[in-house]
Amino acid sequence: MITGKDMYDVLAAMVPLYVAMILAYGSVRWWGIFTPDQCSGINRFVAVFAVPLLSFHFISSNDPYAMDYQFLAADSLQKVVILAALSLWQARLL
Repeated sequence: MITGKDMYDVLAAMVPLYVAMILAYGSVRWWGIFTPDQCSGINRFVAVFAVPLLSFHFISSNDPYAMDYQFLAADSLQKVVILAALSLWQARLL
């Protein structure tokens, strides 16, 4: 059963993310605070620095031995399936 506390926890985690996304969209679209060149620079910073750094932090702090083996097997299987699907798709495009 989903309790009110569960809903509060989910909303407390999601609302700040959506508020930041709406403010970012508004700052470009409605208010014109950022130019397209500045948006390109922000995108490059995120792609080159922020995402790899956060990914490394998450991966390095994760303990796979403490995880459920079924979860690890399912994760590995879905990655193999996606890799096979992409390989088949690429082979048909050549």
